[in-house]
Amino acid sequence: MLPQIEIYVNVENDWVTEPLAERFREALQSLLPELLAAPKGPDHVLSGLDVVEISIVDDATIAEVHGEFLDDPTATDAITFPYGEVLVSCDTAASYAAAHGLPREEELFRYMVHGLTHLHGYLDYDPADREALFAVQEPLVTRYFPEERH
Repeated sequence: MLPQIEIYVNVENDWVTEPLAERFREALQSLLPELLAAPKGPDHVLSGLDVVEISIVDDATIAEVHGEFLDDPTATDAITFPYGEVLVSCDTAASYAAAHGLPREEELFRYMVHGLTHLHGYLDYDPADREALFAVQEPLVTRYFPEERH
């Protein structure tokens, strides 16, 4: 049985809306079989989870969690906990997207897929691990991003 994806919007801004979160949830739920069919990383837990909770937060919130749990009080894109909780920063997504000419919604979706890929056991601490993670992550982002590409 596939884990159920739940998305919580914990920010108030003009672009992260409940309808967008629902489109993301449906797309993430759709990509799970393909992700789970990919080779598992050494610390995979995704297939054993009943629920994955993804919380969309701001930079201040993710920086606080980053500091508390990873001893780094800076904002980051995503934090993944092995019990099935993923935090993603919409502020970081918007900043990165603006700097690189990407849609901010696509970048935020990428962070969600990134968290799921971590739960499937992929790490990104060194270049070889990061390359393996991105080799799984990026095709999923391309195929399942729920917005029209411009």
